[in-house]
Amino acid sequence: MVKKLDNQAVSAAIAGFLACHVLTSRFLIAEGIIDKDRFGAYLENAIAEMSPGMDDERAMFAVTQLLNAVRASAPLAAGNGQN
Repeated sequence: MVKKLDNQAVSAAIAGFLACHVLTSRFLIAEGIIDKDRFGAYLENAIAEMSPGMDDERAMFAVTQLLNAVRASAPLAAGNGQN
């Protein structure tokens, strides 16, 4: 049995998966659980180590987007997030 892949559904699933990781990482950074600079450096190193083995540069898209989100994340001001 051959089923046709729904490209929009696959795209939505990937976007949702990525959004969960971005939001979780940004929360952990904002709460001080993860050091933003160390995590960013870790992701950069992971990309550098994994990229040579990838035939398609899009394979690293999710990690690259996560790195961009980590770089863009701003720390919470004192008192925020402590409800």
